Amino acid sequence: MGKQIAKYKEIEHDILTQIQNGKLQTGDQILTENELCSRYQVSRMTARKALDLLSSKGILTRTPGKGTFVNSIQITKTSNETRSYSNDMRSIGKVPGSILVSYQVRRGADVPEAAEALNIAPEELVHCIERIRTADGIKMALSYTYLPCSLFPSFDLRMLEGSLYSYISQQYELDMTGGDKTISALLPTPHQKQMLEIGDEPLLMISHPGYLKDGRRFEYSETYYIGSRFSYRYERPK
Repeated sequence: MGKQIAKYKEIEHDILTQIQNGKLQTGDQILTENELCSRYQVSRMTARKALDLLSSKGILTRTPGKGTFVNSIQITKTSNETRSYSNDMRSIGKVPGSILVSYQVRRGADVPEAAEALNIAPEELVHCIERIRTADGIKMALSYTYLPCSLFPSFDLRMLEGSLYSYISQQYELDMTGGDKTISALLPTPHQKQMLEIGDEPLLMISHPGYLKDGRRFEYSETYYIGSRFSYRYERPK
């Protein structure tokens, strides 16, 4: 007989699932403690414990006299700052994660936009990586990363479930720096909706090349963030 899940963990899991599948959006109000007590047949202390845990992780915001609401993740950067997704999440106390969706080696001619951004020839080979990015287990974004095989002749696919930047800097000892970013608001494709488990809500797409300090381009990426769960605030450098 399996171990019974604590009731407060069951409530926490159910609320997280509703956020992940889009039934609860940023700004939506959560059931009150009394309503949770009635639905799950638990004490008010148990319901409060589930809400307090989600609030401590930044997933919910509790406002006295008004209720409990789904929170959004906001990342603050200076305009000239380069920082990976994993470090973005850690900067606000979230645990970053990655789920590898697909990996292929293709020719530049098959991915012309990436080949142009990487400044490589049509016949050159490119690592093409698609990953779901998470924060505290919640799906936040879908990323597409392209790396020239000439710089990275081999790849440990297990590393793609962690921080790609950390792997590159440690394995290849390369000094990386940032570049210009393009930000667009787009509707998701059917594939993106399936991968992120969302409906027709806008995605915030951030694309950019990555540079080594000697000027070579080592990466081109496009990351599609779920608009209702994520926002960037850029500050002027001090």
